[in-house]
Amino acid sequence: MHDDLDDILSDESLFTDLEMDQNLFSNERYRRTVAVKASSSQRKRMSEGFNEYKWRFAQVRDEVARGYRQIKSFDDIHTGDKISKANPIKQGSFYIDNGIMLYIDRIYDPKTGDSKESSTNRNDKIHIVYDNGTENDVKLLSLISSLYDKKRNGRFVTEANNNSMEGADKSITTGFIYVVRYAGEDPQFLNMKDLYKIGCAKNIKKRLDNTANESTYLFAPVELVCQFEIQNIDVRKVEKYIHHVLADKRLDLSVVAPNGRQMTIKEWFLIDLESIQDIINKMVIDLQV
Repeated sequence: MHDDLDDILSDESLFTDLEMDQNLFSNERYRRTVAVKASSSQRKRMSEGFNEYKWRFAQVRDEVARGYRQIKSFDDIHTGDKISKANPIKQGSFYIDNGIMLYIDRIYDPKTGDSKESSTNRNDKIHIVYDNGTENDVKLLSLISSLYDKKRNGRFVTEANNNSMEGADKSITTGFIYVVRYAGEDPQFLNMKDLYKIGCAKNIKKRLDNTANESTYLFAPVELVCQFEIQNIDVRKVEKYIHHVLADKRLDLSVVAPNGRQMTIKEWFLIDLESIQDIINKMVIDLQV
């Protein structure tokens, strides 16, 4: 029964009393449909153009940290905030699905291709861009079902209130999380794909000035891959959190010091950059909820 989910959502009360029915989005009632749709509607990595959206996500995270936006659970919202005909899905809105922030890039009629600024038509389609650089086109009803699925921990991001100074004085940069890759000459490290060190610093340039003489950097130069400005959270705790999450990706690397001493370094991780970015983004979101 591939239309189970459509049947569940066919009642017009979807947009007037959605969160009051605790069983409406029971996983048991539509998980087969979700499995079928997932096989034909997978997110795909954006081949180009993500930089156009990357700054949007960075700006939203900054506005959340400054108190200009809020992240709210669908289980704890006022009537005026829930998805309804009075408060439809809007182009330009941000949500969080399964820990990943998403952006409503376009809403359109799948038959005509005509774009819409907002919609509650369950048959309309939405082009979604995700914070991890992927994109997808889904039916509006599929997005709503994901956001209200308890297991996916859906959230919505409020509109920016730039006139509010409530959070402005709270915005304090505590440091940066940085990600570097090995840039030395040892083939055993050069040949290890997705080998990264993740650390924290108040001043990244100063921290990386002397890596060739430090065991933690394998006595070699490194290349700065990306950095994340951390506000209102102790940057050392953020680093500790990330290292804890990546405990199973940590490596024991053997290196020979300039004095000939064999050393074991345990501060590098074997993990793709996208996963690192996802973990950091999820952490920022979780700490704001």
